[in-house]
Amino acid sequence: MHAIIEIRNLNPQERAVMEALLRSPDPVSQRELMSRMREAPSQATMSRVMSGLIGRGLLAKEGQTRGARFFLTPDARRLATDPRRRNPIPYDPDRIGNYVPNETRWLPDGSAGRMQVAVDKVGGQRPAASVWCRAIAERFLIDLSWASSNLEGNTYDHLSTELLIKYGQTASGRDILETAMILNHKAAISAMIDSIEESFPDAEIVRRRHVLMMRDLMDPADLGTIRRNAVRVSATSYRPASDHVLLASGLGDLLAKARLVENPFEASFLLLAGISYLQAFGDGNKRIGRLLSNEPLLRAGLPPLTFIGIDQTPYILGLIEFYETGATDLLGEAIALSYETTVHDYVQAMSGQRIPRALEIRERARISRALGQVFRDRMPDEEIPGLVDALFDDLDEEDRSSMVEILSETASNASPTSAFLYGLTEKDIQERNAANRRSRI
Repeated sequence: MHAIIEIRNLNPQERAVMEALLRSPDPVSQRELMSRMREAPSQATMSRVMSGLIGRGLLAKEGQTRGARFFLTPDARRLATDPRRRNPIPYDPDRIGNYVPNETRWLPDGSAGRMQVAVDKVGGQRPAASVWCRAIAERFLIDLSWASSNLEGNTYDHLSTELLIKYGQTASGRDILETAMILNHKAAISAMIDSIEESFPDAEIVRRRHVLMMRDLMDPADLGTIRRNAVRVSATSYRPASDHVLLASGLGDLLAKARLVENPFEASFLLLAGISYLQAFGDGNKRIGRLLSNEPLLRAGLPPLTFIGIDQTPYILGLIEFYETGATDLLGEAIALSYETTVHDYVQAMSGQRIPRALEIRERARISRALGQVFRDRMPDEEIPGLVDALFDDLDEEDRSSMVEILSETASNASPTSAFLYGLTEKDIQERNAANRRSRI
């Protein structure tokens, strides 16, 4: 387990030992350490506690037997010290500046692999981004609005969030700011969905989404505005930059690099961690990071990252570790686990639907005419490529290949009741498909 979590799982005896070691800058013997404790346990108990701390990677030992001396590992000393008393860790512009798309990896390989395996296991279609977004829009709006708000301490439950988003029904007994937070998520997510086939968001687009996300929750003058003042992030010694120019350039650079990353899971993680690290806005940065982390996934036709079921402790502590050290193992594990939890639900929710390709929507009229000819002429599947070459010669090779699949699949699976769509009789469909099946035998 990660040191940052181990520190928070200490029992009282372990914590007492850690506090005594914090007061000891140099390695000390067990006897010396016990003498510095207000209520030292027995020697046997002390030995057991210290062995446990060594096993958990918080305590190190030099020497053997009676001459052994003990000291906190560097990570343990840093993490056990109150953040307000640690040396401040300044913003490092090279964290984003040195990121090279498709070479640098922030998302650990193991976490990326788990996310890919989760998608591969459930299979499913890989529709065009706009088609996929329309298919999952309602569920996605509710899930991400609720989970992201919940991470900010919002007390709306999932059902109340659904009632608010779908019917405008405010939950009784909730603060008006909590209602605003949910509705703001809905507005920002909707804006992302509506523009999913447009160019990848730049800094101006992200600033507009910040306006939607933080409306009525910040001073109007600060909405969508890159910070000029200093901010503090709780529970960490990290100090974000307060240089307006540095923040603005960092945001633009981060978005430009995310657009170039080919692996959607890496691009998603880059945005999630990078936006949170940059802290470009006065408030709402983690919310914007969670929102933008879905941009690469949705554009790839993949299930979204909704943060449903995410373990808050590893997620928040993982962000803190990234702020202070650049390490991403803990945050990557939290994200991968959350993604594994919801991928199946999203694919299953869509499994009862046939999600049309963008080409089918765009060429609906011509497809209907082509299918009418297929059925009237009792055309077998092997002749459909020639028909496509004749009727769709204006399409590129990839679209013509897709059109062959569309016509063959639709014709073979067509219900006789749908004959009216093509100006046919039910007999036309029945006889064509019967003849087509015989030709395959």
